[in-house]
Amino acid sequence: MQGLKNIMEDDVEYQLNKLLPTMPEICSCNACRLDMATYALNRLKPNYVRTDTGELFHKVNTASAQAKTEILTAVLKAIDTIGAHPNHD
Repeated sequence: MQGLKNIMEDDVEYQLNKLLPTMPEICSCNACRLDMATYALNRLKPNYVRTDTGELFHKVNTASAQAKTEILTAVLKAIDTIGAHPNHD
């Protein structure tokens, strides 16, 4: 549906962009990055927004240490899992 966005995608992408360069032993090709994002997003509660106000509200809600930890944990688990079993040769 056009006009809706799961804003958690941005948070997961941000963490992947921050973490993967520090892990050169983990494949970070586009396929693996998408698998990692999918893995993490399927373990996080979706947060759909339609407006800039909704996006701002999300940023305020995810500023807590607990929310940041949940996102980081999901992304690290995704990197660990997909990195150990990439879906390509």
